[in-house]
Order: sequence, then C-alpha cells, then structure tokens
Amino acid sequence: MSHLKSSSSFFVAAAVAVVTMIAPAGAQTLFEGARLITGDGGVIESSAFIVTGNQVSQVGHKGEVRLPSGGTRVDLTGKTVMPALIDAHVHMGYRKGVDFSQTNYTRENLSDILDRFGYYGVAAILEAGTARSDLPYELRANPPPGALYLTAGRGFGMPNAGPGGPMRDSAYGVTTEEEARADVRELAGKKANIVKIWVDDRGGTVEKLHPNLYRAIIDEAHKNNMRVFAHVMKLDARLEMARRAMTRAGRSQIAAPRERFTVKCG
Repeated sequence: MSHLKSSSSFFVAAAVAVVTMIAPAGAQTLFEGARLITGDGGVIESSAFIVTGNQVSQVGHKGEVRLPSGGTRVDLTGKTVMPALIDAHVHMGYRKGVDFSQTNYTRENLSDILDRFGYYGVAAILEAGTARSDLPYELRANPPPGALYLTAGRGFGMPNAGPGGPMRDSAYGVTTEEEARADVRELAGKKANIVKIWVDDRGGTVEKLHPNLYRAIIDEAHKNNMRVFAHVMKLDARLEMARRAMTRAGRSQIAAPRERFTVKCG
C-alpha cells in the first residue's frame, strides 16, 4: 500500500522541525531519504515529502514522490524528521542565564528565547499569564525567527497573589467582579490567545482567588469567545470548576468537545 498522501495528522499538528526557513510563496522543495516520524504513530523509512512555501503538501516513500517542475531536491539520508514540538506552558522573558528576574523581560531576551526554542525543534509556545507589557503582542504580530509566540497576556489573581516569585505583580490583581470583567475585556481587545487564572493560596501564604471572581472571569471570557485555564491546587476548587465546565457544556463529562475551560494543576 502506498503511503502517498496529500494530508494527514502529520501536517495538521505542527510544522516539520527540519523545515525552519520561510520559503518564497509557491517555492517547492522535495526532501528525500530521511526516517520520517509522522506524528500519528507511523514511521516511514527512506521517506520523501514536498514543502510548498512553508507548508508540507505531500508525503510518501522515496521514489513515490516526484520532484515538481522547477523544484529543489534536498537529500536527508541518515537524518530523522519529526513534527515540531509545542510548549503550552511557558513563563517567558524572566530567565537569562542563571538569573530569573523582571529586568530580563526585554524584547532582546524574548526574541533570543524564541530563537532558542526554534533551534531545539519547538514550533510554538504559549506564555502562561505572566506578560509584563505589550511586547508579547508586538512579537506575535511581527514575529522574529524562532517559535511562534502565543500569549495569555496578564493572568488573574487576588492582588499580589497570582504567579510566584518575580512574576507575582505581572497578573491583574482583582477584588470586584466588575473589575475582573473589565480586565477580561481588555485582554479580548488585545486578542490574547487564552485567559489564565491562579486559584491557589501558595500554602496559606497568599489569598486565593475568590469563587465569585473566577466565576466572573470565566463567564466574561466565554462571552468574548475566549478559553480559560487555571493554576489550581486544592480539590474543592477543581471540583467546583469541573462542575461549571459540565454545566456549561450541558454534558455529563468534563472534556466536552465544545467546552472552553481547562483545569490545569500546578
């Protein structure tokens, strides 16, 4: 049976790590000879695949896929190609070398981190609610080389009680439902990719986000067609959020296909 396909989960999930350049629109390159890990449990030894522009357009065995007229051939014999990785929980910009501090949150450092992610085969990252400025939105709009930058912007907690360490003051510190809803609308206006909330008292050292506040945040996010994910440690909060997810989905399961809420522990 031929493995020749025009599309598969190999293309849908992520880009191919080996294809790191942005090719001119319409340019076609045939890569041959690599061991191809397709991402759906399959492996094609001595593979061949075509990249058109910056999209994989065809994949199969070497000898099955023809070089397009005017295309370029690249020999990858002895190499392994796999779908690129995605890191969905990153606190960008604070680390530089052995230092982890607010002063490192600069355009230069953010760009360098994205470039490093790309070098190691990470195609996209999600900044998990610890943005300190509009730099993430600017870098998302005008991406530097490296990984695709997605962001939750600023997350939500009680005042001075969201993320830990030097990231603590990056979150919105909310005390009223009206304030929380207004901040969600601000995120929606900036087209944040998701909304992050912290529901954690950090071992009794800070005030945990009140239920009426995270309910308002979730509700306002859904009104603006935004997903929400939570840093939540205690069982009571997890169960309450799960009940809300099931109620909203109208289903007897937490992982309802249309639900827009994710409980994330840790």
